[in-house]
Amino acid sequence: MKQLPKLGDDTTLRLSRQGGVAAIQALSRPREIEFAQCSEQQRGQICSVLEGCLPLASGVSGRGDQRYYQIELRYREHEQDDEMVLRIPEEQAPGELVRLWDKGEVL
Repeated sequence: MKQLPKLGDDTTLRLSRQGGVAAIQALSRPREIEFAQCSEQQRGQICSVLEGCLPLASGVSGRGDQRYYQIELRYREHEQDDEMVLRIPEEQAPGELVRLWDKGEVL
């Protein structure tokens, strides 16, 4: 199983909804969150949501009729830029992930 890397101030999270029969760009509504702009508490909440998504992540981008949430993490590790991409089927997505995508916030 994948593990979440150490995410610091240099981390950027991009979250979008993809797929479906009619892939309409406006419906993907990507959100971008820069960790440098978040408090420690917000970062902790976001990391908690991401850790909950790890077991649900699929390497498959989904069938033509299935929507999924795509999580792109850009971070720095061992002096190198790195990226992790997770795809969560819409029907398995935790409510916190949907809220993060929809409103750009966690509770």
